[in-house]
Amino acid sequence: PFVLNPSTSGDIPSIVSPSNVPSSSFIDYRNETVRLASFENWPVPNIVTPESLARAGFYSLRDGDNTKCAFCKGVVRAWEPGDVPDVEHKRHFPSCPFVITTINPRLENSQDPARLSQDRTSNKAPFQNVNIINNDVDGNLDELGVQKHNGPKRGDYGTVESRLRSFISWSPNLIQTPDLLAQAGFYYEGIGDQVRCFHCDGGLRHWDP
Repeated sequence: PFVLNPSTSGDIPSIVSPSNVPSSSFIDYRNETVRLASFENWPVPNIVTPESLARAGFYSLRDGDNTKCAFCKGVVRAWEPGDVPDVEHKRHFPSCPFVITTINPRLENSQDPARLSQDRTSNKAPFQNVNIINNDVDGNLDELGVQKHNGPKRGDYGTVESRLRSFISWSPNLIQTPDLLAQAGFYYEGIGDQVRCFHCDGGLRHWDP
């Protein structure tokens, strides 16, 4: 899961309007009927229904199971079985005006199934079951520059101790010390002062004083 706010990320556009997603500037998604209509061909109705999503203030971005609140612009994706849109909306975007004026009163009704689910999941850590993107952007997440997480390139150097052992032939006359380099994630390649990050595989050399 991740949170992305374009207003604080300089290389991410503030507005993306892909051709297959009508801009909310022209469609009033504050209307529940309009939101419900956006879920045509919704890919995961067996996990979370269009009706419950529209009722919770979300409309479909027509990109996988990405949904967006018509009021706070919060985006939620990767819905899982058992997720309740009202509860997830309140958990991740508690300051949303729709949450405050509509969802909170609804959840206060103990007979509401969403409230019962909230009670059962009150100890669930935030972001455990859904991916949250707190932004003002519609469309394909690839266009936002979001990178998928990959594991380390050199898992055999995943510990400080294993990286430190690689510095056995490191010259004591070089500027940087093996301990500092190993702590920073680097291992020694055995050539001059050239080191490489065990995770991203980026290399550094020619260290300055």
